[in-house]
Amino acid sequence: MEDRSLEECVVTAMECNVAGLVKHLPYILQDIWEIGTSTEEVIAFIKKHQQNYAGLDVLDLGSGKGAVSVKVAAELGCRCLGIDAIEDFVAFSNSKAKEYSVDSICTFETGDIRTMVKTLGKYDVIILGSIGPVFGDYHATLSELAPHLKSGGLIIIDDAYIADDSDAEYPGILRKSELEKQVADAGMKLIDEITINEIQGATEVFDDEFRDLRKRCLELVEKYPEDKDMLLAYVERQKREYEALTTDITPAMFAIGV
Repeated sequence: MEDRSLEECVVTAMECNVAGLVKHLPYILQDIWEIGTSTEEVIAFIKKHQQNYAGLDVLDLGSGKGAVSVKVAAELGCRCLGIDAIEDFVAFSNSKAKEYSVDSICTFETGDIRTMVKTLGKYDVIILGSIGPVFGDYHATLSELAPHLKSGGLIIIDDAYIADDSDAEYPGILRKSELEKQVADAGMKLIDEITINEIQGATEVFDDEFRDLRKRCLELVEKYPEDKDMLLAYVERQKREYEALTTDITPAMFAIGV
């Protein structure tokens, strides 16, 4: 996957239409702090499968606007490092860490996670929150991250799958059985899972996010009429994505270990 440019990876992770939209993402997502990943469920997974929280080292890859790391650090007292490609998001994340008084243990850096991860040490928890196949499929991703996971460590991935008995087909979304096979082929185990059906109020959150996203895109259409087609196409794409998440696709969070 490293033959793709960093901007192309951001486009994939953020489900944009085209690379030209990336410059607008900080404005479009200004009303949304938790971008796609439930912080409460991440914390629940860590509490369930780890101990000695204050001694944990957490790596948040594709950390977005920092909600997961900041709240994990604030509640559990563990050390968190978040890495994201969008400078505005990283600046916002560091400001949030200060606001929550966790900036001494929770920091964020701008960079390409595909290359930066190779220079990092080992972590107790590695989080990939709704960033898509940046490293490749599950086998490639887990194989890349395995050397950076401490003994007894946990990889938390927020993603989605298609049920084996469904007729739906979506590019990049695996059948549940194929997902499980790739995890096993990487020498790891799927040790826990929670789906959207188990998260109270998740559908309402989707509705609120889309409303805010659409509002900001329409404001940008007024300000940048030359980008109208691109922005409206993004809104339509997001509408279809949100609809799919409550019909054909099963959003889920996975806890994976060795």
